[in-house]
Amino acid sequence: MNLSPLSWQPVLDRHATLFEALEEGRSLALLDKATWDAGKGNALECRLENRRMQVRLQDWTGAQGTEADMLFVGLRDSFDHLEQAPPDARMGALKDRIHQGEVLFFVMRTKCTLIDVGWEDFLDSLGLAFMGACR
Repeated sequence: MNLSPLSWQPVLDRHATLFEALEEGRSLALLDKATWDAGKGNALECRLENRRMQVRLQDWTGAQGTEADMLFVGLRDSFDHLEQAPPDARMGALKDRIHQGEVLFFVMRTKCTLIDVGWEDFLDSLGLAFMGACR
């Protein structure tokens, strides 16, 4: 599996409105299950910097070492298939893979924190809306 920043940057740029409410410095990460299991390798980090989601490869040293608010862990060759989808269709394909159980979703912060820092629109777009009030 090869997650490519060059392949994912256009996807996040096309969906920039999903990140308008997001707090600067917040991030998510994508990685494959083999990297997750090994506790080492590379993850694709998507971090809001200067009001734009910036995509880059980062060292992965396990969930305990991540700063990401949420993780997307691809089973088998799910990210390889996603990278073949055109940028316009990739978020929809990611949503489908999550709902099919091909991409696992891990929340690394509390529900209230995710909402307070601005992830709600992004999570809604993936059909991962949280129910109930936080306040």
